[in-house]
This record gives sequence, structure tokens and C-alpha cells, in this order.
Amino acid sequence: MQRNNGPPAPKRLRFGSFLLDFERGSLLAGDSEVSLRPKTFAVLCFLTANRGRLVSKDELFDAVWPNIAVTDDALVQSVGELRRALGPEGARLIKTIPRRGYRFEAEVETAPEIPDQTPPSPVVSSAPAPALAVETNRKTGWRIRWISSIVVVCLAAVGLFWVGLGADWHFLDSPNKSKTGLEAEAQPAIAILPFANQVQGASQDYFADGLTQDLITALGRFSELTVLSWNAVLPFKGKTPTPEDVAGHLAVRYQVEGTVWRTGDSVRVTAQLVDRDGRVLWSDRFEQPVADIFDVQDRITTEIAETLAIRVTQTEQRRVSAKPTENLDAYDYVLRARPALLRPARAELAQSRVLLRQAITLDPNYAAAYSALAESFYVAVSMGWAESPTEFLSQAEQLANKALAIDNRDVRARILLGRIAIFYHRYEQALAEMDRAIALNPNDAHALAGRGNVLTWLGQTDAAIEALEQALRIDPELHPMDRFALGLAYYLKRRYDAAIEQEEHTVRETAGANFSRVLLAAAYAEDNQAEAAARTVDEIRRLDPTFDPQEFGTKFLNPSDLENLRAGIRKAGLFAEASPASSH
Repeated sequence: MQRNNGPPAPKRLRFGSFLLDFERGSLLAGDSEVSLRPKTFAVLCFLTANRGRLVSKDELFDAVWPNIAVTDDALVQSVGELRRALGPEGARLIKTIPRRGYRFEAEVETAPEIPDQTPPSPVVSSAPAPALAVETNRKTGWRIRWISSIVVVCLAAVGLFWVGLGADWHFLDSPNKSKTGLEAEAQPAIAILPFANQVQGASQDYFADGLTQDLITALGRFSELTVLSWNAVLPFKGKTPTPEDVAGHLAVRYQVEGTVWRTGDSVRVTAQLVDRDGRVLWSDRFEQPVADIFDVQDRITTEIAETLAIRVTQTEQRRVSAKPTENLDAYDYVLRARPALLRPARAELAQSRVLLRQAITLDPNYAAAYSALAESFYVAVSMGWAESPTEFLSQAEQLANKALAIDNRDVRARILLGRIAIFYHRYEQALAEMDRAIALNPNDAHALAGRGNVLTWLGQTDAAIEALEQALRIDPELHPMDRFALGLAYYLKRRYDAAIEQEEHTVRETAGANFSRVLLAAAYAEDNQAEAAARTVDEIRRLDPTFDPQEFGTKFLNPSDLENLRAGIRKAGLFAEASPASSH
């Protein structure tokens, strides 16, 4: 007797108003295709194949990012993208189970392979998929093979499984497919990987890092490119990832890699531009006096732009070609100071001021040195290291204005003035400064996040989320205050799952971020996770016994936003009147 192996894996699944087409590798809403990045599409496939079941983060990492070291942010961003793509029902369909994983909560039905006028009645799976480990009957065997087939098909569709597909098969390059994911991005995304220091020892690392950072800034000024931040590419420093690894981790179409050899008064720089398949699109080698390093940067930037055939306005070209200083020693001091600003530590931050003042002494008209010095004072305030916050902010403001008096295109100075204005609740001024900074460099994550920060307090929550999510796309290591603002904006839109994800990340990475714990407690409470809310409240009271809920959130201009936040704080039990002893 011939063995019945059960029904074949479906080629299309329907849930709600969406159709998941495995053959096309796409998600459809009606007749329109929903643009998803390849990894995000793979996450959706895995969740639908395991609908109704708690899927751990480790399972998703193993399935979607096999043999690639990625942070939780990669998954969080993919889930966030999915929820936005699924519209108002996104948060309900993809449920976050705090500290454990996700559950896809929707009825899924098979759809006919070739739609006609009288499609057959779909077979609805009304029960969630049970745990595979305990299912043993024949029907279950079919279901295991069915789910496994779906997962394999989905992952193959995004290039994760290559078995049986042929050496020349590339999903993203198929001319007959509708473009999704990276191909459908409005503009190409590029990562400038840390240039490798070829001098023995780490004494010249700062120079190679500085060159990389300057190239990121220069290319970021081109409005037709999305350029990933230094924080985004830093995990690749000292490593030799494949282009496929980088594309998968950062969701970029192109990457630049290179080396720097500095000896005495000369420097040798090699650079190449490759696509995600490893094809070299451009490469060059430059041997110049160190004094000509700005010309080298300009040539690399210009040649990459020409290779990618992006449109560059005259204004953008002037900004890129502008030489920051004629004094190479002053530039060297600024490069040496940068690490302390990017990864603040109290002693190193104080030392950075010494270096930056030396740069200013050598070149009193070096705008970037003034704005970096201004940033050192602002960072001290934000980290709680300033002996007199108001005095430090005053110095930061004066130095930022000095930088702009020298060069009104200094992006960092604009952002700092905006941040200082937020501190003093001068929101319209803050927004104007952030918008000027974005006009100068549309890829500056600090400017985008600053704009989102301002808009959150102004009550323009949807626009705030858009700006902050764009900042997170460029820089996955957002400042804790900016990630807090994103979580707060999600909370105000009652997207409690998304708020919880952001604040859990902040608390995990920044132990002193008590402000995120407060929002986390409120979000837990509003999401009816009473136990988690109570645990978080206990942590807040232990870490900050003087916490005053009446002062929390007072930066809101919209009274209803403040009341919305306080409702969650009250429900969590942080207001005295909410405790059992004094409730009424």
C-alpha cells in the first residue's frame, strides 16, 4: 500500500486581508505588494509557520540569521517593520512575550495557487500549532512536515537556503520578480566599514577610525543615499565579514571597505566599493602626503557617488569638498578626542577637552574643534558628570555658536543647540535647529533622533516615531534618551509591546536608565502584565528612593499626553494614591 505522506506544503497562505506568497517571495495586501526587507520577510514566514506558538528569539535568530552574530536590535527592527506593514492590527497579530519571544496570533488559511472566479473553500486552521516535540499521531506528522516545508520555502526565498536552487539563483536579482526589501528601498543604503589600520599596534587606530567617520559624514550629506552610522559598523571592526554577512546584518545594498597605512609624513589608503554579492564596483589606491588626507577623502567620496550614479547637487558637493582645517596637527587632535565623545568615560572626556583646546590653539578658525568641545560639555551634563549643569550647558551653547559663526554648515553645532533648547523646553527653537542639521546631513542619526525627541514633547507623535525609527535604522545604538523617546512615542500610541521592547533594551544596556524603568512599568501595567510592572516598580524604588512621579513627563506640551503617561504610572503603583493602603 502506498504511504500517504499528508498534504503538500501550501504555496500561499492568507491571514486577515493579507496573502503570503512563498513562490513570489512577497506579502500582498489586496492587489498591492507590501515592501519588506528580506530578513523581515523571513521572520514573517517563520512566525506564520509557527502560528499560535511562542517562538523564542533564539529560534528566530537560528532560522533567519544562521551563523551570523547579530544583536537583538536586528530582530526588534524586523518585528517593528512587520507590525507597521500589517497596519493597525500589527501589534495584535504579533504579540511580544516579554523576555521570551513572540507569538503570531491570527487564523491562517491556505489560499488557492491560481485564483479563479470560483475558488475552493479554504481550509481554516482554527487551532494554534501545538508544540512539535509532543505530537506523535499521523495527522501531527503531516503538520510537522507542512510547517517544516513552509519554513524551508520561506527561508529559501530570501536566500538563506541554497540547496537545490542552483549556483546562479539569486532571489533579489531575478528580473521577473516584483522588487521587495532592499531593492524596493527609495534609495540605496551603504555601510562604510571601519578601515583597517595596517600599522603594527593600535597607536594609529584613531587615524583609521577618523578617516572612516569622516567618509561616513561626507557620504551622509548626499540626500540620495542612506548611510549607516559609525555605531552601526563598529561591530565589524577588526573582522573580515563577507558582503553577504554585512548585507544581512545591516540591510544595505553596498559596502565600502579599505585599509590605511600611515608612516611619517605619508599615508597610503586603499578602498573598494562592493555590492552585497561581493562584486567589486570600484576600487582605488591613494599614496599621498598626510597633509593631503582631505583630498583623499574628497576623491573617495566623489568616486563612490559617481559609481553609484546618484544625483549630487552643487550645494551637496560644496559641503563635501569643504576642507575643515589647513592645520593637520589640529585635525589630529580632533581625531584623538573623538573616541571619548563616541564612548564617554569621565576621565577620557575630561582629557578630550585638553586635546580639543590644543586643536583650537593651533587653528582658532577650526569650527569642528569648537563643536566637539561644546559636545564634551553637553555629554558631561547628559551623563550626570557636570559639577554645574547650567554652567556646562552655557559653555556648550557658547562654543556651538562660535562654531557656527566660523562655519554655519557645522551639523554637530546645530544638533547641540537643539539639544540644549530641549533641555530648557524651547521646543520651536530646538525643532528649527534639528531641521537645519538634517538639511545639511539627512543621514545624521543624532539630528533625526533629536527631531523625534522634540516632536514627542510637542505632541506630534506619528512624526516623532517616523524620525526616531529612521534614526534607529541608521544607528542601532541610539542614545538611551532617544530610545526612551521612541518608547514613549509608542506608548502614547498605545503600542505597548513596541514600547516594552525599546525600554527593555535600554534597561539591559544602560543600568542607570531609571527613566526607562518608569516608562517600562507604565507600559507593563497598560499591557496588563501586572507581575512585570510590580517587579519593575520595586527596582525603581530600590534604585531611586527619591523618585517623584509628579515630575516625570512634565516636558509634555499636550496635557492629554501627560495624563496618558500618568495613567500608566498610576496603574503600575508608582503614585502613592495607587497603593492598596491609600487607594480610593
